[in-house]
Formats: sequence, structure tokens, C-alpha cells
Amino acid sequence: MKAKEDSIKSVGLSLLYEPDEPTDPVVDIVLVHGIGGHPIRSWKSNGHTRIPTTPSSTLHFGSSMRRKLKKNPPTTLLRRSNSEPLLVQEQSSLSRAKSHIRKNSLKSTSRLKLSDFASAEAVDRSEKSRPDVFWPLDLLPASCPTARVFTWGYHTLMVDKKPLRLQSDIFAHASELLLELAAARSTLGVGSRPIVFVAHSTGGIVVKEALRLSEAEREGPVKEILLSTSGVVFLGCPHRATDHSTLGDAIKSMASITFRVDSHDLVLQHLSGADSIEAEMGRQSFVRIWNDYNFTVKTFQESIIPSYRFLELRAEATIRRLASFLGDPRENAETISALHSDMCKFGSYDDPGYRSLSNALARMVGNEEDRRHRLNTKETECLAALVRPHFAFSETHPATSYPGTCLWLYDLQEFHSWHHRIDSNKNKILWIKGESGCGKTILLRSLRRRLERQWGATGSTFIWSSAEGYDTNSTFFPGTSRQQHEVNPANVYRSLLAQLYLQDAQLRRALLNLYNQPRDNPLVLDDALVVSFFADDYIAHKVETPTRRSFLFVDIADDASLAYVEELVCRLSQLAQNSDFSICVASAYYPEFEEANAINIVMHLRNSDDILRFVNLNLVAEWEERNRTVMRIGQKAEGVFLWAEIVVNILNAAISEGASQELIEYTLEEVPGDLHGLYEWMLATLNEREKAESLMLFQWVILAAEPMRLNDLFVAVRLTEAAPYASFDEFGPFMALRVGAPLSMRELRQLRNSEITSDTPYQFHRWLRARSIGLLELKSDNRQAVVNEPLGLQRVQPIHSSVRTFFLSGRGFACLSDGSAAAAAAPSDFSAEDFIDVSHYSLLRACLTYLNMRDFEHLGHTMQAVPIAAQETHFWQQNVFDQRNLVMSSYPFLQYAVDNLLFHLLSPRFFRYFLPQQELLLALSAHRFRLWRRWTSLLGTSDPHGILARNSGSTATAAALLSPVFGARYRLERVFRKLVRMSAKAAGGPLSPISPIVPATPRTPRTPGSATSDKLFWTPRTPQFRLPPTISLPIPPRRGGGVDGRSPVKGGGPLRSPLHAGIYERLDMGATSLGLAV
Repeated sequence: MKAKEDSIKSVGLSLLYEPDEPTDPVVDIVLVHGIGGHPIRSWKSNGHTRIPTTPSSTLHFGSSMRRKLKKNPPTTLLRRSNSEPLLVQEQSSLSRAKSHIRKNSLKSTSRLKLSDFASAEAVDRSEKSRPDVFWPLDLLPASCPTARVFTWGYHTLMVDKKPLRLQSDIFAHASELLLELAAARSTLGVGSRPIVFVAHSTGGIVVKEALRLSEAEREGPVKEILLSTSGVVFLGCPHRATDHSTLGDAIKSMASITFRVDSHDLVLQHLSGADSIEAEMGRQSFVRIWNDYNFTVKTFQESIIPSYRFLELRAEATIRRLASFLGDPRENAETISALHSDMCKFGSYDDPGYRSLSNALARMVGNEEDRRHRLNTKETECLAALVRPHFAFSETHPATSYPGTCLWLYDLQEFHSWHHRIDSNKNKILWIKGESGCGKTILLRSLRRRLERQWGATGSTFIWSSAEGYDTNSTFFPGTSRQQHEVNPANVYRSLLAQLYLQDAQLRRALLNLYNQPRDNPLVLDDALVVSFFADDYIAHKVETPTRRSFLFVDIADDASLAYVEELVCRLSQLAQNSDFSICVASAYYPEFEEANAINIVMHLRNSDDILRFVNLNLVAEWEERNRTVMRIGQKAEGVFLWAEIVVNILNAAISEGASQELIEYTLEEVPGDLHGLYEWMLATLNEREKAESLMLFQWVILAAEPMRLNDLFVAVRLTEAAPYASFDEFGPFMALRVGAPLSMRELRQLRNSEITSDTPYQFHRWLRARSIGLLELKSDNRQAVVNEPLGLQRVQPIHSSVRTFFLSGRGFACLSDGSAAAAAAPSDFSAEDFIDVSHYSLLRACLTYLNMRDFEHLGHTMQAVPIAAQETHFWQQNVFDQRNLVMSSYPFLQYAVDNLLFHLLSPRFFRYFLPQQELLLALSAHRFRLWRRWTSLLGTSDPHGILARNSGSTATAAALLSPVFGARYRLERVFRKLVRMSAKAAGGPLSPISPIVPATPRTPRTPGSATSDKLFWTPRTPQFRLPPTISLPIPPRRGGGVDGRSPVKGGGPLRSPLHAGIYERLDMGATSLGLAV
């Protein structure tokens, strides 16, 4: 919808164009003219206006002519600079210049040719034939059809063609623009719609002052103007001083042209703000606001400098041209071949100036359209191939900082330069380093919350990603650096690209091209491809997004290697240099590595005041020398906040039990000053029985494939053997496959770990807190508080990543094994890997023992698949799927045991490289394939390829262990194929727990009332699972059965390896060759 030209107001905001329904406008374009201008005439190209060119000859103006140029005809009328009488067509500056040329030519005709007069007359005739063009109404709607266009005008009173005193100056008009625009947008309910300002001449001062006033507001519609500003286009606006003039000189020169008065007029200087400090304040604040809010700025300069012989006139044109340049490469300044008053008037689409302006506006509108972009089907598939859901062991919920802490960061000059993108620091990363436990993650999350409160209303993007892993070698060479619970080092790149994917159109196109290329798995972008794309393609080019501010927070785990940190930080640094992203990284402290393009903040050297504040407010001591104790804790902490927090809790517990000041001070001196030493000191306070129980607990929490729920952990601890090292000394790695006789839930509570007397989740939680000495905690899956969830559904995790590092280094397991009853037979030369391997043997045995329990006799009892109709296949599969999920959700720990059986089988180094195929075959085939059938029934398939494919998926915990580097995949496939053949032979036919068999020749029964019927009739299928009536099924124990659940067979010995040759010498386990060849 277009407005009529005669309906446009000369004062205030007028709507020129609005897209027709149902199109919702993307942006609001607001045009602001300079002082003395008009909302129509300032932008309207009259028929005689053309693109001027610099005269080839110098004009000879005499002194009388110079006085004539400055002289104004007398008048007594009070007029407005943009009042209606001024609608009468006036002689343009170019026409006046032509008249002067003709007058001088009459005095000296020898210098001119007759052809000059003929060409001038021809130009005049062509100009008169051209129609008037008001480009904001006539041209812009076609160039930006999804934008809504406004023009805004204001009055400046004149008397005798001189500005009237005591009227509003240009800064008062800026306030009027701000309030009127905010009120109009608020009334229409589009307060957050993006705005693009187009300002000419001193109208740029109006726009910059309006943005400065908007920034001063805390909230509301006025504040929304700045928050919604998407771009500003300056057409010959004054921005800065030059080498030979001030900013005020440029303002006066531009105002004299648009106001048509002498530039030395004192009233003009006051009204235009040329002699005001607000002009300089607006310049400084605009640069800061531009850096902060990162909207698009485009400047145009006049390029015509008339060849007058008067140096003053030529110098003013040069001053205007140089002053209209901001001096920032981001503005991409261009020139328009026109005089100052005509550079905002365009006669057609082909006008070079309009083409440049319309292209700039179209890019701004396009950026806002990209922000609204909704992914199509192909783009969604590409994003799904990029995203790899995984359960991270790192903190998944926002950690809160202690009140009054983390404030020192915001007072640092280094932070201000990064935050406000000042000078050379605007493209640097903010790198927060520190010792483990000093509070880096807490500070990073606190910073994110603070910036979200400040910048969230602007539509800014906040991206969080955690980086974990030893190095990226495993990305290109899987299995080369397998670590316990190593998170894929490519996950950080996947996370960053996936979150930027929604806002970066260029990134979407590049990833779509990558996704469309042929590869082995068309549904997944493999890790090597993602890392190579990020490092070689994405960060190597200029990155531009429509989002005004994008904050990236990357939390690198403390156990990441130096090589991995160096590689990641260098790539993030390159991304910061090639984009407008504000990137903040937190990592461990590596003094040997420095990044040139980073602002380094060593946290443990700066947070001593926060630690003292925390200790002073939380230590319950009341003796006179309390301050000395507080200072001593702060000194021993050495910047590690977690150490101070744990020690304060220990001392408070001792004080509450009546400990004296001397005992507290002695304990404080005895406590080691490092975190790992503190953990070891705490575990040393447990007795032998408590250490054995604590060992079982930490084995599951640290080595589990995923964080375990409290209810699952309750069952797992009962299933775990109390003396794993004694069993390993007797049976070696094959202790994991000695399942034993089947038990029931009731027998499990009576026979296994009877010292754990907990019967409810609440009691087990209290036992867990006591045995973990406060090193474990409960965390909810969602962002709700733990108290809002039924107890038992929460996941058990270490309180800090340093606890996990402490145990994975072997120091924690060695501490619990030293002197404990569970480790009576543990060799003294056990390494960290040995402790972890033996623990996995014990955990694997617990999983197999659980699957072997009598409570699950109803699982896998169907020996042969029953044919069903093809049209009923889908419903049958869905029914089986629902039954399987119901069974596994009814028994705690069952889901974990089924999904992660292969993870614990292949985690020990011996099983990973030298899988005992015969022993595994015997264990799974014992008692008529009881374990095999139960596991595959719950898993959903007995097909070897299907089992391995499921455990090799992007979310599978055993995916890395099934890498071809280890060779376990092929050995497992041989075992599984043998089991399928043997179980089918024992059942008398093929067994397929998930896929029905459709007979080749169906039976067609007769139905009443018809001779034949088209409906196929099939024998009803026996339900796959017999559902338990209750969650717990106490079944009387079955008498009899073997000790280890296997039938002895005669034949050759098991597979041997030089690495574990000594183990086989101690084993008396005869096994036959079962023909594993496929």
C-alpha cells in the first residue's frame, strides 16, 4: 500500500509504503532530512535535476558576484524553512551556476563556442522533459518490497530568510523523533521490529543523538529503538574533524546548503549544534554504540567539488566530503556523483547513486529476512547429520556463583575492551585460564547470564559449547588415543556449527554442498569431515551473520591435553579475526602456551578476594583469632575456590561437633594444599569396610558409560563383587564371564553386599553421601531443581571434573585399595590402567549377573517366530517395541545393562584387542542360550549386523570401541553369527524377535455369508513378552544348577596372547573349539 504524496505531513512521521497483507514487514526504513530540509523535497528529484559534472573551466567570479551570492533579497514574512510557499520550484544551485557562466560568456565571447550554447540549451530541454521522482515512494517499494517506509520532517522557522532565534535546535528535534517513533511503533505493537535509518546531511546528527538518548533509557519503547536498530545509512553526514577543520566547520557548511543561509550566521551555528558539545558527545557515543550493538553502518560521500576560483567555496566542499567519512573499514564508504544538496535525489532505477543506496538497503533487509529464515526439509536433514546427541559428563545445568563473587572481572580494562569491542581488542578472544577448581566454569556461566540480561533484548545470540578430549588424532585415526570416557574432540566443532547454522545463511549453503557430496553414510557427517570443514573452510573466510551481537562461550575441560587446547584456541582466534563474534574461552592454565590474538586473564591470581569473602561469611568459628584462620584458609587455597569450599565444610562440621580452636588450626595445617591431595586425605579417613564400599560406588560413578540414575546405581552396587582384585588374581580377565547361578531380587538383597542395608532411595542417598565423603552429588536431567523430582530419578555425578581426573589417574582407586579388605590380593605394581581394567571386569560381570536373574524368566522364551500378515507388521513391531520399553522401565538398571553391555565388554584393554571368543560364546550360550536370548529380546534384534550397527551409532557408548583399529568388531560378529545358528538349531527354526516372517502361500478361510473372502487369516502370534503384574517379582529360589552357569566341555584351550600368557597358566577352564569360522 502506497500513500499519496499530498497526504504526507511536513512535520512528524508519515507512512509512505507498507506491504500488503498477508506479508508482514521485515524492517522499518525511516528517512530523516537535514536542518532546513523537507520530508518530500529533500528526497525528490525535480525534472530539471540531473547528475552534475565538474565544470571543465574555471569560473571567474568578480567581487560583485561574490557579494551577490551572499546577498539575500529582503522580505518581511515569517516563514518556515520547509513551508508550503517553498513548494514553488526554485532555481537549483546548478542552474544558478549556469546563469553565471552565461553572464561571464557575454563579457568574453571569444572564449566560448556556439556549440557550447547549443549543448546547454539541449540539456535544458532534456531536463524539462524528465518527470519528478520521489524515490522513497516511487522507487524504494520495488527495491525493498518487504520493508515499511517512513519519512520524518521537522520545522525550522525563518524571518527575512534568516533563521529565527529561540527555537528548537537539532538536538531537540532528535528527542522529538525518538519519542514519536517509539510511540508509533508501540501503538502498532511492533516495538521490536528492526529499524533502518537513512539520514541526509545534518539529519545524521539527529539520528546519532536519538540513538544516544535511547541508550540512556533503561527499558521501555524508547529503549527499544536502539535495541531494534538494524542499520544506519548516512548520505553526506558530518562525522568527524579533518586535518584543517573542526567537526563544527563541517556541520556549518552542510547546514548552510540545506538551510540556504550563510554558514557564518550565528543563529545557524546554534540551531545546527556546530558550537555545541553535544555534537562531539554524539560522535563518541555513536562509535561506542556501533561497537556494542554491531548494527550495519553505510556511508556515502559527495564527490563533486565545483571548480570555483574562490578557494573558500572549494575548501568547504572538500571539508564536507572528508567529514562524511567515519574512518572505520566496516562502513564500506562509497561516493555519489552529486553536489551535497542533490546527493539524496535520484531520478530513476538506473541512477548510479540509487543503485548503490538500494543495494545497501536490500542487503540490510535481506539480513533481517535471514534471521526469520525457517529451515526447509533438506536443511533440516543436513542439520540432523551435523548434530550428534550425546550425554556429556560435564556440567549440564547453569552453576550459580556465590553472591558478591565474580564481580572483579567486570572492572578490568581488558574485559571492557573485549566487551565493547574497542580498537585492536575487538577481534580478540577473552581467554580465562586457571587451576582446576578455581571457578572458571562458574565465572563463564556468570558472564553469560550477565550478558544475556544486557543483550538479550537486542536479539543477540549466545552460544555455549563444552570442549573435551585428549587430542584430535582420534578424529582422523580412530582408536589411536583411546582414553577412559574420552569425549569426541570433534563435538565442540559440531556444537558451534550447529548453533551457528540457524543464523548464518552462508554456512547453511556451504554445509548443504558438503552434505550433498557422496560418502559412506549419507545420513551422517563424519568427524573428520566436520573438523576439516571448520578448520579449512569456515574460519578461513569472512563470517557475516545478521545477528547484531554473537557471544560464543567455550568451556575446555581441565583434563584436555595441551596440544588439543593449542589447536582449539588457535582456531577460535582465527574465527574471531574473521568475524564480529565475541568469543570467550575458559581452560586450564598452561604457562608455556600464549596466544597473540587473546586477552589473557589468569583467574587463580585474581580471585583471592572472592575466596576470603566466602570463607569469612561461611566459617562458623567464633574465637578471637578467627580472622587469622580465615586468612590462613585463603593463603592455602592459592586461588582454588573449590579447595576453600571443601575445607570450610570440613571445619564447620568439626566445629559443630565441639572441636576446639587448637584442633581446627592443627587440622587446617594438616590438610594438603592441592585438590588431589585433599581428596586422598579425605578418603584416608574411611575404615577398611567403608573403603571397600566406597570402591564399588566410585567404580560405577566414574567408569559407567553414562551418568547413572540413583535407582540404577542402587541395584548396580548390590550386584558388584566386593573383592574384584581377589577374583582377578584367581581367574584373570575371565572373572567377568563367570556369571554364576541365577539369583532373584530377594536373594540379591540377602546374599550380595548385605552390609548395604538401604531399602529406599532416601536411605541409599544417605549411604552414598557418607561413602563418597561429599565428592558425589545428584543432578537432574532437566533444569529443574533436584528437590522437584522424585528421589531416585536423578543422576549421580562427581561434584567437579577434578574428582573424575583424580580417579582416572589411578590415584583414587589406589587410595581406596590401599589397606582395604577388597584389595587384599591386589598387586602393588598395579598401574592406573590396570585398576580401570579390573573395575570394568567387575562391572561387566554385574551386568551379566543381572540379565541372568530368575526375575526375567519370561524374557526370550519364544523360540520361533510366528508368521503374521504383512499389513500387520507395523502394528506388531510397535507392540513389541512398547512391551520392550515397558519391561525395561519396570526394572531399575535393566535399561543400562542392555544398552551398555558391549561398552563394558570392550573397555578393558585385553578384551578390546584379544577378545576371548570361545569363553564369550560359552557364557552367552549356557542354559539353552539364556543370556543371549534375554539380551537380544530386550535389545530388539538378534541379527549380528543389527546389533553391531546399533552399538556403532552416533549416540552409542561403544562406538569408538568398535573401531576397526581394535579388531573387536569382526570377532564379535563371528561370535554373534555362531550364536544365531546354534540358537536357531536348538529352537528348531530361525528366531527373529523383531521382524515377522510372512509365508509365501497364505491360507484363505471361509467366512459366514460368503464362499470366499479376500481377507487373509493368520494364526495369532504368541505375545513376545509376558509382562510382570508388578515391578518386583519375588520368585522362590530355584534349587540346583551349576556354580558358574556353564556346562563343561572337552576340547582345546582358549585363544592365547603373549601379553596375557601368564593368565592362562593359572586358569583351569577347558573349552572346545566351537567352529567360529563364518
